[in-house]
Amino acid sequence: MPQAPTTTAKVKVLVVCNAYPSEKALYRNGFIHRRTKAYVAAGIEVEIFYHHEPISKAYSYEYDGVFVTVGNSSALEEKASRSEYDAFLVHFAEEKRVEPLLKQTDHRPVIIWIHGFEAEAWHRRWFNFIESAQQIREAIAKRDTYYEPQLAYFHDLVERNDPRVSFVNVSKWFEQHVVQPDLGVRFKDSRVIHNLVDTEIFPYVEKTANQRKNILSIRPYASRKYANDQTVKAILHLSERPFFSDLSFTIAGQGKMFEDTTAPIAKFGNVKLMNRFFNQEEISALHRQHGVFLSPTRFDSQGVSMCEAASSGLVNLSTSVAAVPEFFTDHVDSLLAAPESPEDLADNIEELYFNPDLFSRLSKAGSERMTRQCGVGATVNMEIDLIKEKVKG
Repeated sequence: MPQAPTTTAKVKVLVVCNAYPSEKALYRNGFIHRRTKAYVAAGIEVEIFYHHEPISKAYSYEYDGVFVTVGNSSALEEKASRSEYDAFLVHFAEEKRVEPLLKQTDHRPVIIWIHGFEAEAWHRRWFNFIESAQQIREAIAKRDTYYEPQLAYFHDLVERNDPRVSFVNVSKWFEQHVVQPDLGVRFKDSRVIHNLVDTEIFPYVEKTANQRKNILSIRPYASRKYANDQTVKAILHLSERPFFSDLSFTIAGQGKMFEDTTAPIAKFGNVKLMNRFFNQEEISALHRQHGVFLSPTRFDSQGVSMCEAASSGLVNLSTSVAAVPEFFTDHVDSLLAAPESPEDLADNIEELYFNPDLFSRLSKAGSERMTRQCGVGATVNMEIDLIKEKVKG
C-alpha cells in the first residue's frame, strides 16, 4: 500500500459497510480494506462494522490487523452510541445502515460514499433484463421491493441537509448524470474522490513492442454490464483478418455467464480461457505478461480494473460511455470504441498491431495518468483530509 501522510491528530472512526474481507472471504469489498489500511498508516484508528441484518447476535473477528464487528442495525446503534468514535464512514448507504448513526444526539460527522446500485434508478442496468419476459418481471419486482423505496429514502436523506452528513462520489459523471438526476436532488455537501489504484501492486512496467500482440481481459461474468459479449465478438471480427494468428488472447474471469459467453471463441488456438477468480497478485502477474487490456463496458462509475491495468502499463481498450472518458482519453492514453461496437474494438487492436510507436506512447501515458488521477495522493489522502476536516468541525 502506498504510504499516506502521518497525522498527529488522534482520530478514531467506525467504518460501516455491507461486507468486509475475512480469512474465508478474502475479496469481499477489498476496496474498503485498502482504504482502511491507508487510514491506519496515516495514524487514524479504524474499526469496522459489517452490517448484516439477519445476524441476531453480533460477533467479532480480526482481519489483517483490523477489528471487525458483524451485526444488525440494533447492534450498530449500540456500537454507534459509544463516544469513542469521532466519525462514521459509510459505504453503500441504506436506511438500516445510516439511521442508527443519525439517532445519536451529538454532532459526530457521517461521511457517505456512493458507489452505484444504492443510488441508481432501477432501469440503469437495462442490459441485464432484455433477454426474456421473466427477466423483465424480476426487474420490475425488484423495482418495487428495493429500488423505489431505496431511492426515496436516499432522496430524503440528502434533502434533510443534516449538517452532520456529507457525501463522496467516485466520479463527476456518476454524481452529475446518475446520482443527482435519479435521486432528484442537488448535493450541498459533496466531494468527488476516485477509488484508489494501488501503484505498488500495479506499478508501471515498460512494455516491449511485441507485447501489443498479447491481449488480456479480466472481468466478472455475472452481468452484461461488463460487455464480455462485445469482447467475444471483437475476437470473432479479428479472426477474419490476416494477422489474427499473430495475436494471443487471455480471457479470464468468473461467473455464471462465462462458459456460454466465451463458447464461440473456445475453438481458437490463440485464445486461452481461464474460468476462475484471480487475486490482486495474480492479476498483476498477468498484467506483466500482456500489453493490451480489453475492457468494453455498458456502465461504469469508474472502472477500477481498467484503471489498474493502465497503471501497470497496459493500453486500455474500452468504450466511450458512462464515466470512462473521465479517466481515459482516446488516442491520448487509451483507445475508446463507440458504444455497442465490437468492430471498433477490433479496429483498435488492429491499429495497435500496425503501430507499435502508438502502443508504446499510450502505454506510458495511461500509467502516468492513473498515478496523477487515481494514485494515493489523489484518493485516500483526500479522504483522510476530509475526515480530519469533518472531525474538526
